[in-house]
Amino acid sequence: MRLLGIAETYTCSGYLVVKPYIKNVLRAIYSEVFDSSGRKVGRVVDVIGGVDDPRLVVKLFDRDFGELLASRHERLYYQIMREGKKPAKR
Repeated sequence: MRLLGIAETYTCSGYLVVKPYIKNVLRAIYSEVFDSSGRKVGRVVDVIGGVDDPRLVVKLFDRDFGELLASRHERLYYQIMREGKKPAKR
């Protein structure tokens, strides 16, 4: 898992806006997102904002986590999904 960024804002429709710490934000689209304790919390679905200051939109699996993650400015991690293959098993 790699560091994705910091949770900034939670929307009532179940999305989390994340300020990324990665340079190539397009590479993270459709990746699974994890919190600092390793729980799977959502999936990156979109990139918004300007080229100089983008934000990632994460669709949460459970809306209850959104407000907690945003209020604590939680560090989020991601795992890149390989196209055409299942996620690597450990």
